[in-house]
Amino acid sequence: MRFGDILRLCRQNLWRRKSRTILTVLGVIVGCCSIVLMISLGQGINEQNEKMLKQMGDLSIVTVYTSGGGRTNTGAGTTEVKLDDKALESFRSLGNVSGVTPVMNLPYNATLKAGSGGRYVADFVQIMGIDMTQFDQMGYKIKDGAMPVRDGQVLAGEWLAYDFMDTLRGGEMRYANRGDGSYSCTYNEATGQCEEPEDQDPYFDPMKTQLTLVTGTDYQGSSYSMQMMGGGSGGGTGTQSETVTVDLTVSGITKADQSKGYSTSSGLVMDLKDMKALIAKVDPSTAKKTSTTYDQVFVKASDLSSVPEVESQIKAMGFDTSSYEDMRKSLEEQSRAIQLILGGIGAVSLLVAAIGIANTMVMSVTERTREIGIMKALGCYVRDIRVMFLTEAGAIGFFGGLVGCILSGLISLAINLVGMTYLSSMYMGSSGDAASLSFGERFWQALAGGEDVTRYSVIPWWLFLFAILFSTLIGIIFGFGPANKAVKIPALDAIKNSE
Repeated sequence: MRFGDILRLCRQNLWRRKSRTILTVLGVIVGCCSIVLMISLGQGINEQNEKMLKQMGDLSIVTVYTSGGGRTNTGAGTTEVKLDDKALESFRSLGNVSGVTPVMNLPYNATLKAGSGGRYVADFVQIMGIDMTQFDQMGYKIKDGAMPVRDGQVLAGEWLAYDFMDTLRGGEMRYANRGDGSYSCTYNEATGQCEEPEDQDPYFDPMKTQLTLVTGTDYQGSSYSMQMMGGGSGGGTGTQSETVTVDLTVSGITKADQSKGYSTSSGLVMDLKDMKALIAKVDPSTAKKTSTTYDQVFVKASDLSSVPEVESQIKAMGFDTSSYEDMRKSLEEQSRAIQLILGGIGAVSLLVAAIGIANTMVMSVTERTREIGIMKALGCYVRDIRVMFLTEAGAIGFFGGLVGCILSGLISLAINLVGMTYLSSMYMGSSGDAASLSFGERFWQALAGGEDVTRYSVIPWWLFLFAILFSTLIGIIFGFGPANKAVKIPALDAIKNSE
């Protein structure tokens, strides 16, 4: 019997009992929808976790440091390890490392002043020194301007300009939403939403304004800040005579990235040699040291998958490390566990549908006993009879899975549209109000996602393919028993059967 004939008989036999076939397919549809939607919710949680980690910064950065003096075990015993230039070379020699830079933070309080007579003041500014030759390799980004090329040039953090107080306006500061969720919103009764204030322009452009850095070994902050904190006019003047003043020019603005140092957000980033010169100017005794020990070192892995290997190699040298790898693994494990639980719940529905397929095929074999006997008497191969029943069972699973996937996609799309339109606006206010977008834009974002889009249900293409194949396979497996029962019926007994 040709396979085309088997397909024709399969269609005829299924359509002969339309109600039973439709109800069995409906059970597969429900089971397929359950498992696809449950897994899609887990995928949505995984996508939200990935976006949260990306907002934290570069996940491939490994921070190296020593806590209380690191030690490594050698053949002759234990030796103390230091974060010096020799350690930097050993880090650069490791495989899967794309960049290494030491980090030196100014160990003294620092104040930045700008404007006529130092009108604008930013106290307790963090200043970081890095190896500028490794700037691109480490993944630092310049939002505006250019790299420093002369002495006295530095890079300013993306939000540094908003840290300045206006001393002539009672310490007033400009507002900007820095994207860290720290803004406060005001409820608008007209729109029924919590709206954040609009960004204000800073008092000055750091790239067009000379900055004056004030610091010292015993420096406690500007006298203006000390007065605001209740220290009185003399609270901050006792050590002001020992301060060091340096004029700085901002050549560029860095893109904020907390994983590469807080200074990229609200501080100054300067070349390592300029930082050493500044520290030596504040405390000349440091210039007498023959070697420099760094606060910490940033090591950038070539990709995310190499982070665990790079960390283990550095730890083997006796250094301590930290990265987002542990957090990323923890979130991945939680997401995987949630997907397994949700998928298991959906699989129960599909199992019930599979039992329905088996029941339908058993009834079909019982009703068609005489037909089976006639086919055998006419010389039909046993394998053709088995294939015919398996094809019917597989067809029920296939069409149920296909329709179930289409229905799952529509339900998933509806979940995302409702979530983006109503839930996001409840928690994010006007900044994340998807209701202001056109239906076409919301539809596309709910379907394809985006950088600033929160999807609650995510169905990757492979999940559709898996669901259809799995449903078909379930149909064939649970139809195998009834098919074997059909081929084992003796031809004469089957022909004599009056049913």
